[in-house]
Amino acid sequence: MKQLKFKIISIGIGLLLSAFLGEMIARVYFFGGAAFSYSRTNSFGILDNAGLLKYSDSDDLVYELLPNLDTKYKLADFHTNAEGFRDRNHEVASNAKKIAILGDSFTMGTGVYEEDMYVAQTENLLNEEDQNTNYEVFNFGVSGYALTNYKTILERNALKYNPDLVVIGFCASNDHYRIGIDFSMDDFIIKPKKNVFWDSYLKKLLKIKLSPKTPEPVSYETEHVQYIDKQFQGFQDIFTKNNSKGLVFYMDLVYDPIRVQKVKNLAEKNNLHFVDVSEFFQDKNLFKYIVNELDPHPNGKANQIFAEKLSSYILANRNDIFNK
Repeated sequence: MKQLKFKIISIGIGLLLSAFLGEMIARVYFFGGAAFSYSRTNSFGILDNAGLLKYSDSDDLVYELLPNLDTKYKLADFHTNAEGFRDRNHEVASNAKKIAILGDSFTMGTGVYEEDMYVAQTENLLNEEDQNTNYEVFNFGVSGYALTNYKTILERNALKYNPDLVVIGFCASNDHYRIGIDFSMDDFIIKPKKNVFWDSYLKKLLKIKLSPKTPEPVSYETEHVQYIDKQFQGFQDIFTKNNSKGLVFYMDLVYDPIRVQKVKNLAEKNNLHFVDVSEFFQDKNLFKYIVNELDPHPNGKANQIFAEKLSSYILANRNDIFNK
C-alpha cells in the first residue's frame, strides 16, 4: 500500500512539474525574455480589458485611449500624451514640416516598442535623410478605429496643428469594413482590467499547433469599394479646404495585387498620393514580421519596412507635397 501511494504521489508530482515546464516553454515561445516579467506578461490582454480606454464624448468614436498613460500593453511600454495618443506632446506653433498620421492598431503600434513604431521611425528617417528640413510626425492611431473614426480625429485633433501632409494609415485587412453594417459598436463595453498572467499559454500553444487555422482571404466587394471611395472623397474635401496634401499608406503583411490596385485607383481618383508597402512581404516568412502567433500585428522589423517605404516616398515627392 505504501509503495502504491508513493507511486501515485510521484506520478502526480511528475505531472505537475511537466505541466509547469510546459507552461514555461510556451511562455518563452510566445514572449521570449518577457516571459519572465510579470508586468509584461500581464500586459497581453485585449484592448477592452487592458485598462487603456475611456468612453468618448463623441458618438462617432465610442471610445478613446486614456491620456497620460504610463503602462505596458502587449509586452511593450505604452505611453500616451495629453490628448490620448501614443505620441509625445506637440506644440501647435512650429515651423517644421508637419505630417499627421491617422490609423488603427498598425499605426498605434500594437505590441511594438515606442521607438520602433513606424511613425517614430519615419520622423527619424526624414530628419536624417533631409537635414535641411525639420520634419515633425504626429501619431493619431488608435486600435480598432475605422475610416470614419480617422476623419473624426482629423477634424477634432489633427487639423489644429495645420499639417502639411495627412497620411491615412490604411489597414488593408479591415479598413473596408463599414461601422453599423459589417460590424457594430453598439454593444462595445470597456471591461475591468484583467490579470492575464495566470492564463495557460501552454493550452493556447497546443490549440494553435493542434488545430491550425488558415485565415480566409480578404476581398473587397462592390459596396466596400464604394464605401472607400466615399471616405476618400470626404478626406480630400477636408484637405482641399485646409490646404493640406493627403496620402493613402496601404499596409498589409499579405500582398494582394487586386486589392492594392483597387485602393490605388480610388486614391488617384481622389487626388491622393498612394504608397503600398504590402508588396515587400510577398513570399516572405511572415512569422519574422509579427509580434507572435497569439497576436499577428506587425512587429518592430515590419514597422521598420513601413517607415523606410513611407519616408522614401515622402522625400522623393517632397516638392509636390510641401510646396503649396
